[in-house]
Amino acid sequence: MLLFKRYVIIAFRNLRKQKLFAFINIFGLALSMAVCLLALMSTREQFSYDTFHPYPNRTYRITSPVKTPDGRVFPLAGAPLPLAGSLLTDYGIASQTVRLYTVLNENAGISTGKKDLYVRGAFSEPSFFKVFGFRLAAGNEQTALAAPNSIILSKATAARFFGTQNAVGQVLHFEQKGTYTVTGVLQDPPTKSHIDLDAIASISSVPLLEKSGLLPDRLDNWNNANDSYVYVLLKPGVAASKLESALSSIVKRYDKVEGQQSGSIAFVPQQLNHITPSGDLYNDINKGTTWGKLLAVIGVAFIILLSACFNYTNLSIVRSLYRAKEVGVRKVIGAQRYQIFIQFITESVLMALLALVFALGLLWGVMQNDFSREIVPDVPLDIVMIGWFVLFSVFTGLLAGVLPAWALSSFQPVRVLKSMSEMKVLGALSLRKSLIVAQFALSMVVTILVTTVYRQFDLKATMDYGFRQKDILNIPLEEGSYTLLKNRLQQVPGVEIVSGTSSFLGNKYGASFEVKTDAAATAVSMNYFMTDGDFIRNMGLKLLAGSTFPDNANGEQEQYVIVNESALHALHIKTAAAAIGQPLWLNDSTRVNILGVLKDFNFQPIERPISPMALRYHPADIRLIQVGVNPAANREQLLAAIAPLWKEQHPMKTFTYGWFDQELLKQIEVKGMLYTISFLAFMTIVIAALGLLGIVGYTTQTRRKEISIRKVMGAGTRNLIMLLSRNYLKLIVIAGLIALPLGFLGGNMFLQLFAYRVSLGIGTLLGSFLLLMGIALLAIISQTCTAVTTNPVNSLRND
Repeated sequence: MLLFKRYVIIAFRNLRKQKLFAFINIFGLALSMAVCLLALMSTREQFSYDTFHPYPNRTYRITSPVKTPDGRVFPLAGAPLPLAGSLLTDYGIASQTVRLYTVLNENAGISTGKKDLYVRGAFSEPSFFKVFGFRLAAGNEQTALAAPNSIILSKATAARFFGTQNAVGQVLHFEQKGTYTVTGVLQDPPTKSHIDLDAIASISSVPLLEKSGLLPDRLDNWNNANDSYVYVLLKPGVAASKLESALSSIVKRYDKVEGQQSGSIAFVPQQLNHITPSGDLYNDINKGTTWGKLLAVIGVAFIILLSACFNYTNLSIVRSLYRAKEVGVRKVIGAQRYQIFIQFITESVLMALLALVFALGLLWGVMQNDFSREIVPDVPLDIVMIGWFVLFSVFTGLLAGVLPAWALSSFQPVRVLKSMSEMKVLGALSLRKSLIVAQFALSMVVTILVTTVYRQFDLKATMDYGFRQKDILNIPLEEGSYTLLKNRLQQVPGVEIVSGTSSFLGNKYGASFEVKTDAAATAVSMNYFMTDGDFIRNMGLKLLAGSTFPDNANGEQEQYVIVNESALHALHIKTAAAAIGQPLWLNDSTRVNILGVLKDFNFQPIERPISPMALRYHPADIRLIQVGVNPAANREQLLAAIAPLWKEQHPMKTFTYGWFDQELLKQIEVKGMLYTISFLAFMTIVIAALGLLGIVGYTTQTRRKEISIRKVMGAGTRNLIMLLSRNYLKLIVIAGLIALPLGFLGGNMFLQLFAYRVSLGIGTLLGSFLLLMGIALLAIISQTCTAVTTNPVNSLRND
């Protein structure tokens, strides 16, 4: 203990003596560690999901990878509702099953009409409590979801509707799905869950809703997994392989088209504690991230940390020239190699701990800004998190200090004094040159990757999706009269056109249905939007053939559908003109004719290729009014004129609205990513600059005798600067030859995640190279000018 205390005292003494060295190292490490702390917080946040459920190892969600006839695979997070009953009764492996039917999403209100708020809800059953371990703060878990038209609310939702009143026994009315009695209020779970809903109603309410036509037939329908989720709790001792065998057997029984050239479906179990992080699944209700995104964050943070550790190594070796006598004296008086090694490692760890303090300060500063919500994970800075931070800083100190500690402790005093600059680490390549090449190559790879990611997300934010985004006002319709409100809005000065839709374009997840060209044909899955006749013109979509919905279209019984080009290919219709008038069957129940064909556009984010899509006409399902406004109109005056018209139909509600382009940016989750990438880009460039400054400082110190002799022999300042710079430029070219292929490969691997992507061409690669070249030249000129203007007598006096 006494020896360790001595190590710490010496370390602090050296930090005081070498203030500039300490500042550059601590600041560089702090910048990189701030990024890594964010990555640690993000990792903890993602692994905090679903940790409180009582049977995580025996509970599985059933996912449904769907393979289309053309070979595309769409992994769905959902599964058909009848699957639960089959698993429970036919195979003897399930203790309980739970169904979540997430169609309870609409604006609900108290029966007195005092409040109307949006609710994200689902239908489920009493086993929900036993399988997932949720508890009620009020109500009886045994009966809360047993009777039809009963509903439980989250604490926050109960407070939104009823304030401090007891919510149990109160009544909620849903416009489309009836009236429900509140039978329970959920306790807040101890940790996050991928099941995050405002309300859960009894699934025993669904049969009557299906019978009355308020919901489609899904309880016994094996052909849809878009908004239904099935969980199974295995009996104790039952292996997961038995569940897989049962699911394979069920697929063979119910996938009637398997083996034909018409696509297929599979059922795959996903363990509850593996849902977050998970693979990239369609229609997933999970708010957590995917493995790909989490590993990308960790990878970028580690690369930036590695860059900062290189900085520390470089600067430590620079200072080793000044501490050579210290090392030599220690060895002469009997110090062992391990003692010198521990001394330098102690200094490195101490430096990292000091950098942790600065990093926490940077993190705190970031959290005080408005954009912190975009990049800072929602986890508490508790004692556990601080403990992880400390362990991480110790790891950083070990990682950064091991090479200089090993190098300085491995030689005899004379070699430390005379031959440090020529120590070989990579064959014939000296330590000096190795560090320069490694630092440049690493910095260049990071710069290329960060630039590529930024360009791709900038494309995601700014590309032409094929529909109008600017000057569109989104207004939720709720339960008001769409036709009446539309007619009133069209009279407002500054309003050019008004249309309605069930969901705005650009949504990650949309509704879908099965379409056939005739009763015997193979069904094609299509996304769809419920719209009106003005939607195409308002969104700026292009009709290749046919027309939009006529004014006299039947709003009760569907007659027409408008499809995109991709739908024609999937339905094997050759031309747009040939498609007009073609009959289609929707979900095997409704016969319609193709009224028009739209030019393909990106109705989903650009991660996905354009797929078959249809516009349908059913005004009762329109939930959003989109008001196209004149770009020159005064927006404040426009909103002041629109609000009273909306309030006429919603007197007890607060007028809400959103501008389409801004809501789309939120939907495609690009704003936070651009903030994060910009932050990483800044960190990368600053750390690279510090590292290069350290490298140049080291090399000019090792060549000070050479520079002095050349000056004595008559070399001019300009010639010396050119001589030193030429050597650096050669090493930069070597680093570029290493980094450019690696950066190109890594950037292209990332871009494969997107169906529509930027090109990683010569511009990005050359730009990154030139950026680092410019930073290097600034560092070179600043240090070499100092070296070549130094009086040679001072450098040669002790040689």
